[in-house]
Amino acid sequence: MKKREIEELLLQLVNVQSVVNSSGEVAIIDFIENYLRSWEYFQKNPDNIIRVPSVGDALNRPSLLVSVCGQESPDTVVLLGHTDTVEIDDYGPLQDLATRPEELLAALRKGQRDLYPEARKDAESEEYFWGRGTLDMKAGVANELILLKKLSEAQTSFRGRVVALFVCDEEGNSAGMIAAIEALQAWRNATDANIIGVINTDYHTAQYPGDEDYYLFKGTVGKIMPVFYIRTLETHAGDPFAGLDANLVLANLLDEINLNPKYSDSAPDEFSVPPISLKAEDLKEVYSVKTNHEAWTLISVPLFEETPATVMSKMLTAAEIAATKSSDKFTNYQRAYCQQAKIPNPHVLPKFEIITLATLLERASELLGEDKDKMIDRYLRPINHVDSRKQTLHLIRQLEALLPDRRPRIVVGYAPPFYPAISYLDSDSHFYTLVDKGIKSVLTADIAKDYLLDTGKKLKTKTYYPYISDLSYLALPYDERDLQLMADNMPTLGRSYHIPLSLMKELNLPVINLGAYGFDAHKWTERVERDYSFRILPRLLESIVMEILNNR
Repeated sequence: MKKREIEELLLQLVNVQSVVNSSGEVAIIDFIENYLRSWEYFQKNPDNIIRVPSVGDALNRPSLLVSVCGQESPDTVVLLGHTDTVEIDDYGPLQDLATRPEELLAALRKGQRDLYPEARKDAESEEYFWGRGTLDMKAGVANELILLKKLSEAQTSFRGRVVALFVCDEEGNSAGMIAAIEALQAWRNATDANIIGVINTDYHTAQYPGDEDYYLFKGTVGKIMPVFYIRTLETHAGDPFAGLDANLVLANLLDEINLNPKYSDSAPDEFSVPPISLKAEDLKEVYSVKTNHEAWTLISVPLFEETPATVMSKMLTAAEIAATKSSDKFTNYQRAYCQQAKIPNPHVLPKFEIITLATLLERASELLGEDKDKMIDRYLRPINHVDSRKQTLHLIRQLEALLPDRRPRIVVGYAPPFYPAISYLDSDSHFYTLVDKGIKSVLTADIAKDYLLDTGKKLKTKTYYPYISDLSYLALPYDERDLQLMADNMPTLGRSYHIPLSLMKELNLPVINLGAYGFDAHKWTERVERDYSFRILPRLLESIVMEILNNR
């Protein structure tokens, strides 16, 4: 495949601004579909392009399922790529150039925005394309399209089929991927296809400062999002020890969990990044001298080998630690104040209760004498249009207020979204052996089983792709106990939040991520390295696909 052809297509793709949750997501799919239909293959086989609508989507954003057939065989390789990008507001006065790589680079070279030293060096070279979506992930989409084009022009060179899923909304709520796997399953059933595995071409970057290696990932990280609701005791600001400030407890909770590597997940020789809060606030809506007695936070927890059950256990422990720290601070500060003021210690703080959301639901159902599911529906139905995270909070607040004992309490549950972790460690699939053979046809392996590039750099193998991706929707390596625990603690699941868990378990597909390389995805300095991404990567992808389909 010609490097320049892929680069020219990349620039065209980037020129189509496709920010998530905008009409641009329709425009980019229109562009790709028109590009595909200009090929002779699809003029003869127009039904091999399927436009897949996102269910209930206000913007009518579609995805595409595209198939190219070789010689007769049920064996199939799936390529996956998302076509949306994050916003462009971070480009500031250069927003109009964010999706015009050549003009953006010219402006940066003129010093219209200050660049940090490494970025300045890259801007002065000819080794990168700059702009929103160049790296994440239109470089990968361009690679997939050119590979499909080459295969469509050489159908006798391979057996079986190559299917590509070009999906919207990956940077949002994965509406495109959720619809696409339904379409993929329907297509598989209709064609009796045997899907060997899935190749995602999302970007990768240096794994630490100074890292110059490239990476193949034989799996993808997952994510689960605990929600913590904190209920304390209100009081007058002039009598602070007569109650307990919820913000004190929230601060201790965040101090315990946020960026704490003791809560990182691990696999052989790999560690996930620590959890990070995505939302944290008190719930006092107006100013008054009454202290705040409610707070909440959402915590993003990466998954490697942890499960919903083990994460819940750790989060309950974290809540206990935060509660103990808060109680100890309350006691110690009150003692110190009373000594200064020469008055007795008048207040004893009631003991905290730490419970799961599932426990709260059971208690409330019993108090109300109402079926649990009917109760949840009654509380959530009037706010079905509200963000599902806020729905979770609303339900917890309403039900916790029913409990007769007004004591400090932390409720721990789950809020959407949920992304399973997938890895070759969960699979005995021959797919991964064929992937390695395909790479060895292009690169040589050293003693450490790394692959050597002709540039002197290495392509290394890791288990978990470290950035949340739509690959998570292609398998579900958890047992029923874990899934039931998650469902019991995520009341929006199956209501306002829909994820096809049974289909994911049925698909059970092995996956890899082998994508373009560059720096600063989601930043205004986003850029993709041209040599690896458009010279080496295309050869690797083609070799892997041909190895899988011709040597089964």
